[in-house]
Amino acid sequence: MSQRVNFEADDDYTDRYVAFLDLLGFKTQVVSAERDPAKRIRLRKILGLVRDTLCEIPSVGMRLTCFSDCIVVSTERTAEGLREIFQSIDILTFNLLQYDVLLRGGLVGGGAHHGKDFVYGTAVTRAWELESQYAKAPITLVSQEVIDDVKTYSEPFEEWLIEDSPQRYFVHFLRRYAEYQREPIYAGKVILDDPGQRVIEFVCQRLNTDTGTILAKAEWLRDYWNRIVAVHGVFGSIEAGMPERHISRGPTTMMRRIAH
Repeated sequence: MSQRVNFEADDDYTDRYVAFLDLLGFKTQVVSAERDPAKRIRLRKILGLVRDTLCEIPSVGMRLTCFSDCIVVSTERTAEGLREIFQSIDILTFNLLQYDVLLRGGLVGGGAHHGKDFVYGTAVTRAWELESQYAKAPITLVSQEVIDDVKTYSEPFEEWLIEDSPQRYFVHFLRRYAEYQREPIYAGKVILDDPGQRVIEFVCQRLNTDTGTILAKAEWLRDYWNRIVAVHGVFGSIEAGMPERHISRGPTTMMRRIAH
């Protein structure tokens, strides 16, 4: 005999940060993997990477829901919550790029319920709209109220955002490459030489083979890399027609396992 759930007792509609994230190209990969076991293994590996990268953090009310190629992450609307959601988006984007998977999303602040049974609210709808209707490039766009909150918290929060065009800010997911120096090497430092080369190789491959809107996303990523990362001279620039060197030694990924 099934037990009825008292949904009224789980009314937790609060002011939250909500990110709606989409794995670009996933639907096409699902179709191509319909009769190809090797491609289905790759899909499971990518979904496993999402699961192992993200985590729930009770201290800031971080919650996570995944379905197909979509991910909803939310936290309490506090400075600590925003820091954790920025870091989660950054690390997830970093990890997916190691497998040539692009991420697009929208991050907003507003009312939402995010429980184990339901995810709903004006913030959830607005985050989805920001991702699906306005974030044409492989970026996680942020809403104006998130920008306003960043300005009130402190200067370090502003380093998480970068401008795509006037008054269009997104989570600066190439920040760690832009700030990377090969020396000094210290305990716990993530060595980015191989992962950086891997990103260059994947973008070159896309520039040489993709067409249409898919090519446009690769061109945008190339321009972002050259403008923000290559300019510092640690990593090379990406140019159309460059051969794919394939010299990286495999993917480098970072995990978040936090229990508060």
